Amino acid sequence: MNNKIIFSDLRAEMARNNVRIKDMANALGVTRDTMGLKLSGKSPLKLDEAFKINRDFFPNKSLWELFKELETPDKPERR
Repeated sequence: MNNKIIFSDLRAEMARNNVRIKDMANALGVTRDTMGLKLSGKSPLKLDEAFKINRDFFPNKSLWELFKELETPDKPERR
């Protein structure tokens, strides 16, 4: 099983600010288990959910700082 930690900066901010997975789950209207799956990359995190987490819990951080693992590398141009 792959237990890779993603969103490492988000996780660090959560720890610094005492924000629990359950707190985020409640804000998004999902279960704690669903939120855990989203934060582990096993379920997709929607863009509107990322914006809400940013706005509600970490307004002084940029979306990119919290979720930079979602950035996709540039694809080569097609010829």
